[in-house]
Amino acid sequence: MRKVKVFMPSEIATDCDLCGIRFHLNAGGACVKCRRALCARHLHGSWLRRLLVDLGAAPLCVECRARGN
Repeated sequence: MRKVKVFMPSEIATDCDLCGIRFHLNAGGACVKCRRALCARHLHGSWLRRLLVDLGAAPLCVECRARGN
């Protein structure tokens, strides 16, 4: 009998719109203001911001937060 995996790793990936690296969607995401698909470094910028987004804050990218959007 074959084992059934409950939590399988994501196979959906895309390229970051800023740096071009390939990342899995659960490692990054899209900014709610500029709608760009960004890696975690360009979307969150820090582990603290990532934690805030995981707790319900809007996922704003580093550039949109710097511009004050």
